[in-house]
Amino acid sequence: MARQGKLVLPAPVDAVEFAAVIVDPPVSEPPIKKASRPEIVVGSVTIRLEDGASAARIGAVARACAFPT
Repeated sequence: MARQGKLVLPAPVDAVEFAAVIVDPPVSEPPIKKASRPEIVVGSVTIRLEDGASAARIGAVARACAFPT
């Protein structure tokens, strides 16, 4: 019968069954390290740009990192 998808199981003791739920207290997140200059992280590589880098410069570097080699 199991091969036909008709697995015979004993009837539950109670009409309703409950599962225990355990909730852990929230874990505090580590403090965010403030960077003095923009950083782009790709895998294990961190690219640190110059202070005051423009949005165009940051975008250009990010686009260059997105292309496969």
